Amino acid sequence: MIQLVNKNLCTACGACVERCPKKCISMEEREIGGCFPLINKKECIECHSCERVCPIMNLPNFKENINAYAAWNTDVRQRVTSASGGIAYAIYESAIQQKYACVGASFNPDFTVTHKVVVDSESLINFKNSKYVFSNAYDAFPKVKQLLSVKQNVVFIGLPCQVAAFRNLFPNSDKLLLVDVVCHGSVPVSYLKQHIKFLEHELKEKTEYIYFRDPALGTSTYYFSLYNKRGECFYSKRTSDGDLYNYAFHKMVAYRENCYHCRFARPERLSDITLGDFHGNGNMTEWNNSKENVSLIITHTEKGELWVKRMVEEGLIKVEQRPLKEPINGDRQLREPSVKTQLRFDFEKLMLKNNGDFEKVMKEVIELDEKRWKWIGRKDKIKRIIKHIIRK
Repeated sequence: MIQLVNKNLCTACGACVERCPKKCISMEEREIGGCFPLINKKECIECHSCERVCPIMNLPNFKENINAYAAWNTDVRQRVTSASGGIAYAIYESAIQQKYACVGASFNPDFTVTHKVVVDSESLINFKNSKYVFSNAYDAFPKVKQLLSVKQNVVFIGLPCQVAAFRNLFPNSDKLLLVDVVCHGSVPVSYLKQHIKFLEHELKEKTEYIYFRDPALGTSTYYFSLYNKRGECFYSKRTSDGDLYNYAFHKMVAYRENCYHCRFARPERLSDITLGDFHGNGNMTEWNNSKENVSLIITHTEKGELWVKRMVEEGLIKVEQRPLKEPINGDRQLREPSVKTQLRFDFEKLMLKNNGDFEKVMKEVIELDEKRWKWIGRKDKIKRIIKHIIRK
């Protein structure tokens, strides 16, 4: 009998969907806020291909780190409009120059995010900036498979769990460059859609495009912004301003359940290159440049190391080598998964109670959080008073 991975560990990478010879597995949203693989048991021949390709049931071999770099795009315009230092864009630019096909995360008109395959530089703009929501990489698998079959080079940039799927689907391909992005967690797209719909109703506007880190306000400020078709920003707030989606993401409240048990949040990686914001830059050795719009690069394979050197030689990026422990010590996600806090438990209970109403639930979660902090503040004040009395 076929036994897919427990839903609390399933990343929805879609490797099982791609590998099934009968195409009897589909990704379905079966529970509040999450999609999971569903087997049509009438069509299943129990070949167990899905189990063998699953990167959770059969972890690929992890790779040790080679070098860590602080890096930034030499094109100032690309640097300031990217999430950090514009290195992902530089990788794609170099790939296009080398006649690679590029696979990256792109918004659809309904604000779902799908990994798409492009071969021209004009389309790369769709891959820019962070997308803090679940992305569907499995729709790209058939196209990548076809490209690799004709010896076409491919570069993929995505989440560590998606890279794991690529490793198991295409284990011996020397035509793939795999790049993972340091990940905190993946929020189900249904929550994002609810949030946008609520704001559109409240503000009497229609969203044309969104930013999770609005370049117009500085990508390091993490403004969640909505723009209409006239290019006018009609909503822009940070976590500290009370934006519910930002709060859900940055406070680790609304990720997929598997994100809290992630097997890929560790120093060793499955990719050729790891990218991310450089947290901890300057903590171990002196750093004399600006910390704004600086990316982290960690190489794990000779292919990845050569790719970085090539980008430097091409003048696409500048790098400064850093101690390997500096980014690992500075970024928790390079050591372990996001923590499942009391806020997450509150969120789960309230989502079930309120039939998945994201806006209502997040308002209640924030109220509970504020009450807890007030109680903690009162307890601390009482302790200080008692200590003062004892000293007297």
